[in-house]
Order: sequence, then structure tokens, then C-alpha cells
Amino acid sequence: LASTASGFTTLSPSFLPTSLSSSLPPLKSTPDNSDYDFSPTSGSQPALITNNNSDVWVPQRSRPRRNRKSQAVRDMVKENLVTPANFIYPLFIHEESFNTAIESMPGCERHSLDHMLVEVEEAMRYG
Repeated sequence: LASTASGFTTLSPSFLPTSLSSSLPPLKSTPDNSDYDFSPTSGSQPALITNNNSDVWVPQRSRPRRNRKSQAVRDMVKENLVTPANFIYPLFIHEESFNTAIESMPGCERHSLDHMLVEVEEAMRYG
């Protein structure tokens, strides 16, 4: 390690073969006690840009609308919106006069005809 006039420490790439390391420029690192201050939002080419509220601004890519002129294409590419109308409520019915739990489906039962009507009314209340 050797200090240079600019305050940087020169590191020798000792892990490289001598034929390769002799052709490379020396690596530089800042000393621990330097006044080096990196700000990603300042300088001639900042890494981050701020908006008018001084918050970090991330550039957005353009979203051309030419592919969404027809309603059919808009319906195909629209955001997903899940409503209760999209759900299917499974009701399993058998001819016995009592409900039977379905072991392979916890929380589901085979309903009797009488209890099926009660279950449908409750489901309709929830939408």
C-alpha cells in the first residue's frame, strides 16, 4: 500500500498473475479519514434525480396507447379487479338428512337439502 499526493491509497492487485497485473492501472480507495462525501443526488451526473418536492424521482417508461384502441383489447389488458361476483361458492349436496364433513377439504361439508337453503341464504347476504 502506498499513499499518493491526491490522498488516495494505491492497492496492488497481488491476487492477479504478474503478466496481467503489470498491464493494469493501480486500484484506488479513499482513506478512512478523508473528507470524501458522496451524495447520489448532486454532482454533474447524479445517480438519482429529485422532483419539485425534493423527493427522489424515478423516471417512468412511456406507455403507448396505440394497442388499446378497441374495448376488446382494453378488456384483455386491464388491471385485475376481483369482486365477490368472481368467486364460486362450492356447495356439495347429498340426499341424507344431515351434513357430513369432507375430510379432504377442511371447512367444506356435504349439505342436506334442507341445510343447503340456509347456506345459500347466508352466502347471498355476503354477496
